[in-house]
Amino acid sequence: MQSNKEDAFNVMVLTSAIILIIIVSSIAALSLLTHNLYLDSYFALEAFFDAQNTAASSSLAAIAFAESPTQWIPILIIVVIDNLSRILIVSFIIAAVIDFLSYANVEQMVNDFRAKRMKDHVIICGYNDLASRLMARLREVRIKYIILDPRKTFEAEFAEKKIVGIVGDFTKEEELKDAGIERASAIVIISENDVDNIVAAMVARRLNPKVKVMIRLADERVRKHVYGIGADMAVIPEYLSGIDMGEFVARSGGA
Repeated sequence: MQSNKEDAFNVMVLTSAIILIIIVSSIAALSLLTHNLYLDSYFALEAFFDAQNTAASSSLAAIAFAESPTQWIPILIIVVIDNLSRILIVSFIIAAVIDFLSYANVEQMVNDFRAKRMKDHVIICGYNDLASRLMARLREVRIKYIILDPRKTFEAEFAEKKIVGIVGDFTKEEELKDAGIERASAIVIISENDVDNIVAAMVARRLNPKVKVMIRLADERVRKHVYGIGADMAVIPEYLSGIDMGEFVARSGGA
């Protein structure tokens, strides 16, 4: 997304530069005829941006009619150049707007805006089946949440399901800040990568000492160590599922 923003910005800069070059060139061409830079600048503003400057137009017209016939050709050329320049400027502006809309992910921009306004929400790091079940439960109890996942393939799904989701690396300080870690009430880190989850827990705890940190792990040997880095809860879903299935089997066998 960052690259798209840079491309759109570059298009706007290039368009502005071309407009500036055309305006300066027009003023320079006029000054060769009138030798009045102040008048020429005002006329250029009127010609390019429809600024009402009757005095400048009248003065230029007076110069045109007062000069010898040999001056009519350069005056006509300048007028034609000015009008063509205005057409070019409008064309470049339209192209810049189209490029900006093409490059910019409007839905992602809306999500970023909504994320910056959230408070006392839950940040869910990792978008998977476990996240979907957690989201359903949070909706039931009316708790706001944000999904943070580095995979761009989920952008379309976020938009389709109207999920407040940000595409970003949840192990990075800047991305967590974009998700509002400093204003969040809790962060649930549930990707399938233990290392990423642990790193994210450490960064989140440093950015917000008061936030509740819940982390998903796959390795039982690691679980007892993550509490020392600031995790409030460490869960191994497979371990809990095994307990549930064991209880079911035990009850069935005893029937």
